[in-house]
Amino acid sequence: MALKSNASLAEVLKSASVFLEERGFDGSLAQSYWLRIFDWTLTDLVRQLHQVPNQENYEAFQKVLNRLVTHEPLQYILGYEDFDGHRFKVTPAVLIPREDTAGILDLAATWLEKHPDASQALDLGTGSGVLAISLALRHPQLHLTAGDLSPEALAIAKENGISLQATVDWLVTDVCQDLPQDRTYDLVVSNPPYISETELDLMDESVKRYEPSMALFAEQGGLAFYRRLAQQIGPYLKPSACLILEIGFRQGQAVVDIFRRAFPQAKVSCHQDLNGRDRYVQVEINE
Repeated sequence: MALKSNASLAEVLKSASVFLEERGFDGSLAQSYWLRIFDWTLTDLVRQLHQVPNQENYEAFQKVLNRLVTHEPLQYILGYEDFDGHRFKVTPAVLIPREDTAGILDLAATWLEKHPDASQALDLGTGSGVLAISLALRHPQLHLTAGDLSPEALAIAKENGISLQATVDWLVTDVCQDLPQDRTYDLVVSNPPYISETELDLMDESVKRYEPSMALFAEQGGLAFYRRLAQQIGPYLKPSACLILEIGFRQGQAVVDIFRRAFPQAKVSCHQDLNGRDRYVQVEINE
């Protein structure tokens, strides 16, 4: 992306748009990339649109664009993603947090309002720690435990916990295998791997190339984690516990059936995301 030395920011963005489109990417995103990279507001952009950007910013922008056209996610390039009003470090060791996952926090908040005595919460498959840390910050009365199979992911989660001053017990665990035997939980949340390996060809190239497959794909048509959780979690639940799980939008009935079989007395319900698609299953024990 070559420009004359006195090119205005408007010209830089126009050139960036052409650069992206020539390589099969959405050129209209050039402006939003600039805003994200330099943490500018739209007002900042408008004020400087006809000014010449400094050379340092121009070169940094060019380097990011060169990486973006290899399908590398912007969040990994920048090293962070914002979630629930906080900034979390992300690397290719962890899944990039998505907006849909915040729905778990909202369902948890509603349940916790009805169960003010709840004190122990567990996040399985914590990744970068966004659910555990956000719960700890939203609900300081909760004692949070968070587990992940990946030590590399847990290292990132711990960093996020420290930087955001959230108290969480972190542990390496494969579903429930290594949970403390002497602890039971009021609330269990999880955004587990739930994509079937047969759906690999449907994924964005950036996801396939850069995000950790361990955090994305599951056997048994994407249902393996839910089946293992339903089999293993019982001894770790308090009598009136609640589980809130993210699911694939085609998996609602299948996951509901798994937990109804495992917990016949529980209230098992499916909830939708902002697009009206099945996205969460909630299991309320002894309700």
